[in-house]
Amino acid sequence: MVTLFTLILGATVAHASAYIKPRASTTYPAIDTSLKVSVPTASVISEIDISQTTYDRLTPMVDGKPFFYNGIQLRADKLQMQWGLADNEVAEMYQMVAAAGYTHVISEISWLNIQPDATFNATKSTYIRGGTSQALNFGTSSSVKVGYQKGNENNKMLTYVQFDFSSYAAAEIDAARLRFYVNLGATNGTAFIGNLYGLSNNSWDPSTMTWQNGTPNHDGVDVTGTLNSDYFVASSSPSWDLLDGVQYYDFDCSDFIKNHASKGIASFVLQAQTNATSTVGITMDSSRGAHPPQLVLSSKSTWDWTYLNKLLGWIEAAGLKCELIWFGTETTGTTMDSRVPYHVLTHVKNYKVAADGSITAVMSKSTEPMYGVYWYYMDKNDLTLRALEKATLKTLFNYIGARDAALGSPKTVIGVEVANEPAVSRFHGSAFTPWQNPATWGRLSAFATESDFVARTMWEFCVNLANGVKESNYPVWTRTNDYTSTDGPNIAYNELMRSTSGIGTSLDFVGLDPYQDSRSFVYNYGHKPFTLGQAWDFTTGKNLPVIMENGGQYADAYALPIAAIAGGAFYDVYEMYGPDNYGLYVPADATTSNYTPVARGSYVSAVIHNNQFFKKMSNDLASRLAVAAGGSTLDFYNVLGGNTNLTGSFGSVGVTYAQIAGGAGVSIKRSATELVLGANSAATFTLSGIVPFGIASVQKGAYINNVWTSTGTASYITSGNNITITLVAYDVVRVMTNKGV
Repeated sequence: MVTLFTLILGATVAHASAYIKPRASTTYPAIDTSLKVSVPTASVISEIDISQTTYDRLTPMVDGKPFFYNGIQLRADKLQMQWGLADNEVAEMYQMVAAAGYTHVISEISWLNIQPDATFNATKSTYIRGGTSQALNFGTSSSVKVGYQKGNENNKMLTYVQFDFSSYAAAEIDAARLRFYVNLGATNGTAFIGNLYGLSNNSWDPSTMTWQNGTPNHDGVDVTGTLNSDYFVASSSPSWDLLDGVQYYDFDCSDFIKNHASKGIASFVLQAQTNATSTVGITMDSSRGAHPPQLVLSSKSTWDWTYLNKLLGWIEAAGLKCELIWFGTETTGTTMDSRVPYHVLTHVKNYKVAADGSITAVMSKSTEPMYGVYWYYMDKNDLTLRALEKATLKTLFNYIGARDAALGSPKTVIGVEVANEPAVSRFHGSAFTPWQNPATWGRLSAFATESDFVARTMWEFCVNLANGVKESNYPVWTRTNDYTSTDGPNIAYNELMRSTSGIGTSLDFVGLDPYQDSRSFVYNYGHKPFTLGQAWDFTTGKNLPVIMENGGQYADAYALPIAAIAGGAFYDVYEMYGPDNYGLYVPADATTSNYTPVARGSYVSAVIHNNQFFKKMSNDLASRLAVAAGGSTLDFYNVLGGNTNLTGSFGSVGVTYAQIAGGAGVSIKRSATELVLGANSAATFTLSGIVPFGIASVQKGAYINNVWTSTGTASYITSGNNITITLVAYDVVRVMTNKGV
């Protein structure tokens, strides 16, 4: 008998050591030969300007203007599901994000949020038992049992359960499952198969039923009557998910519910396998138990925008822009049943093929409620599933577009992460295993190596989802984020396809979640290759370099974003506040359920001040390439600390930065007569040889919507042809000359 495939954490990673280096595109046959890159036909909300003509860097654009990419994640789902925060408390967290100076917030939306399944608890249940219990009624019990032992009537038990789903509103049911909760593990630890039958007879009375009488479709442990008339084979527990320990167990009952359950009533009987040579049995919660049996109905035609509207409402009330994280069939290396409708899980899954040819679904089960129960790895080459998920994303963004128009076009949503830390063969945090679904991996033989096949699989999967966004009435930029040990890094292959004539890509950029507390690492990220688990280069082709997630718990969190920008990259933080314990904020006392957010450390104040500092020159930070990455008009000083990189230039004028309190500085050459200086701590700038060009003005202020707004004159000292300007922390100063420098 095939047993449950158990993932072994910490095992040797098979595919992570080698960087996938794409060869010529002709060596990568298509898996989906009909896949083409989609080009938006509706007005573009956001995009990445890769021309480097108007601006010298790859520039994020929102509503036709440069957008300074400085974001932080806030996971409303975790705040509510794990900590139980109320709507008003979550709304306040979005206000805190805005007050902290971030330009956008990153929040999730799952497939199940917009296509929710309907769940119905059992309306009645009981079990019957033979032997000395044959005359007993268990109709008021909080538990039900199934079991079998050959030749021993005392250990023969059947469970009956009924559901009333007559209130179900959807016009169509596409899939259905029945979920039981086992509250007492298998007898003698012996796992077994359970057989589920649907009954035509719905008139049974749990208060009178016994093994002896009053029980429909029963003759000993056998289910009786006429097959496909009186009773129907609904499902059996698969060999890879035997009834065993304390946990939830699902039985698919789609055919019975769709075709044989009349008038919104469904009755079932659950039977233990009858060919066991040893005693088998389990105890489950009944309709009166703490976890009653549930009937879950799923419809592809059901849409519910309640949660999305609430989420975007919180964000809009805070005056923020939003990037959505799409939680569909791929989130951190798995498909969680808490994130996708059940009709999706009826599609093809990846399989593990053993040496003896036996096949087991790649599956694990979670005990953390917010992460659901069943974790699958859906096959990225199931083309029917690809089409379904693409259509779902297109519907989602069509709705966002209609909503945006109805609200006067605030353009709240500016981007989407179509897959979060995706991989082709892994559960997140587990070892890589070359799981192959024989039904859909048939194209593997057309590829030179398995790595080639994995690279193509990942690219097609992500581009297909990106196409759904681009084809919608609300096209925004699309992205993915890799993890350090991913088996199908998108970056190199996506850029190869972008540069290949006649192919291109609709996946705008790829980033990484490095989780590195190192100024030098984030500084190098935007302009140098590096090794982290494997080799990476996010400066490849026209890829926008972004650190997608980096911990907010680092004491150096205030210094990391400016180091990243100085090196040519943008920077996102994970997270503002949440149960994962990476946040800038932590609960006042989680042990007593006091979830009042408090700053993790004194550095959080500096993070906020830095964000506000960035906003004073955000257009330039968004659109100018840093000197370290090959630019000429945006320079930084001392971002790595230790009094390093202290000199620059403004035309023929020398720029010297002197830190007073250990901070970093920035200079921006906006034109031949306009120089901007800034510092995030007390510092001085000396401009050597500038006096002959004439000092027209030296003012403090900020660029609001890219227009200079002065807050007063800044003082400076003249010495010969030089001037020295002293800045207090977070000052931005504009120097204007009479003649071009």
